[in-house]
Amino acid sequence: MVRFGRGLLLLLVMAGCSSSPVSLVDTGAEADPTLYIFVTHECPIANRYAPEIGRIAEENLDLVGPTVVVYADANALVKDCATHFGQYYLASDAPEDEAHVASVTMVHDAQHEWVKRFDARAVPTAVIARGKTVLYHGRIDDRNPRLGARRVQAGQQDLREALAALRAGTLKLTRTRVVGCSIDRTAG
Repeated sequence: MVRFGRGLLLLLVMAGCSSSPVSLVDTGAEADPTLYIFVTHECPIANRYAPEIGRIAEENLDLVGPTVVVYADANALVKDCATHFGQYYLASDAPEDEAHVASVTMVHDAQHEWVKRFDARAVPTAVIARGKTVLYHGRIDDRNPRLGARRVQAGQQDLREALAALRAGTLKLTRTRVVGCSIDRTAG
């Protein structure tokens, strides 16, 4: 795992932002699970989840590695995504500890390769995948039961429950309905 401080991560994000999925090398071994969170920088629903995403990423770093925040707006500028990422996701990360392992990283999905690969249709969508196998696809929790309705506190913590089941070795393929901002799938 790469260790770096906040400043280096932001520089890395701005300079080396990828727009295509990480290629998977078939070594015969089972891939480690990864948590992906699809967002757009203009979605107020996704933006409200940023602190919770940061907490989930930090708590599960040992299980899924750095959480990949995927910017699903193909028309957004990389610099706007990087600025948003710095404001919403790095602000809660340990800022000056050089030994800190970053719990989140970002990618701008300009060609919608990640969106198509994981069939993301709205943000925020959470995906837990092991290699090409999707183990969980859905909402973070039930704070947004439908568009225009919002609960102060979640009653169902879907993503946290999926991660707990993954940790226990009991996660079965799970898909929940995401309520949020639509992804423009005609772009990219």
